[in-house]
Amino acid sequence: MTAGMLVPAPLLAHARLLRSEPAAGASLAESPRSLRLVFSERPVAELTRIWLTRANGDRFLLGVPQRDSADQRALDFALATPLAGGNWRVDWSTASRDGHVIKGSFNFTVEQSAPQAAAAEQPDSSPVGAVTEETPLPPALSGAFGAFATRWLAFLSLFAVIGVVAFRFGVLRRVGADEDADPFLHIASTNAASLGIAAAIALLVSALLRLFRESGDMPDVPLATMLLSTLWGWTWLAQCFASLAAAAAFRAIHKTTGRSRHNAWKVALAAALVLSITPALAGHAVSGDWSLIAVPADVIHVLAGSAWLGTLAVIVIVGISAALKTPEERRPGERVASLINVFSPLALVCGGTVLATGTVTSLINVSPLGALWTTPYGVTLIVKLLFVALLFGAGAWNWKRLKPRLTGDNALVPLRSMASLELVIAGVVLGITAVLVALELP
Repeated sequence: MTAGMLVPAPLLAHARLLRSEPAAGASLAESPRSLRLVFSERPVAELTRIWLTRANGDRFLLGVPQRDSADQRALDFALATPLAGGNWRVDWSTASRDGHVIKGSFNFTVEQSAPQAAAAEQPDSSPVGAVTEETPLPPALSGAFGAFATRWLAFLSLFAVIGVVAFRFGVLRRVGADEDADPFLHIASTNAASLGIAAAIALLVSALLRLFRESGDMPDVPLATMLLSTLWGWTWLAQCFASLAAAAAFRAIHKTTGRSRHNAWKVALAAALVLSITPALAGHAVSGDWSLIAVPADVIHVLAGSAWLGTLAVIVIVGISAALKTPEERRPGERVASLINVFSPLALVCGGTVLATGTVTSLINVSPLGALWTTPYGVTLIVKLLFVALLFGAGAWNWKRLKPRLTGDNALVPLRSMASLELVIAGVVLGITAVLVALELP
């Protein structure tokens, strides 16, 4: 979490302007026929805007740019009429395919006077201030920290939603098949659904906060264009609908029994699968050259991590309390032991999958290898890997020292304490991930 406060706002952006035509500070003998921007990543043309400002304060918005078929990172803005002589400032804003917004500005000068300025919308009177070649602006909602907090909330909520579903299908169903006949299974399933409702609502809130931040960063882009003309927008809509579907399904679980209850869990499962895809479509995976490999790897990474850590969170929050509340002769320690015995092989498989997919993603994103310790992305990744190693160490300790003692009720307190420590470390890992996904790739 501390990493989110240590990374300066200018670093929390993906695409950056590599060059422009005219170049920053250029002095031209005559007006250019077009403006050209070349970025480090493929920008979304529908979300790219250019404002031209004259020295007298007159300001003009250019039309939608054309993409260069030979270079997908380049956008061309045609000028309907020549620019008048004098100093011009270019203010631009764009977003990469994952929705991250960056803005900047630069100046150039036209020596030869022209009779008319470039045709565009009605100008307003905006004073010309100091201009830098590229000035990434911090996002809305209290700048970089607000953006970090929104992403962190989204990751925590996503892991919880998927964890609830994995707990029901991967753990409870293997402990016992009949929730209606077994009070312990019924209580655990119902309480897990309650946790799922809270997580789904939190995920929806994080999505709304992110939309508010994105629209605040790009006030010149209509909301309909942002949502319906970009991959980021469709991903956002999918996340919202899936969150609502998950919340409705979890709520239905409280009110139904038998077949209807089982069908509600199936709806929650489908919603969780849709949600697992959304981080890949709104992050580094979809914007790189290796997206055909990176996107599936990222989806599997999210599913495995959620099934491991999200399920552990549900066991700690829901499973242990359900075992203590169940009015049966069977001891609570035996109930919890049955959950852990089923969960342990699941955690082992998911942990290995997290390592494998994380390695694939790191090899794709960190190139050359030296960028691992010379770039903000690489250094942040190293910090994340250190905490992941600590997380695996805590899990191994719990498995080796506490699992053999689980049948006794006196082991529940240390189990809950050590598992909670494991979850705290997992929360830190997700916090670092919330920073990592906003950093520019090497």
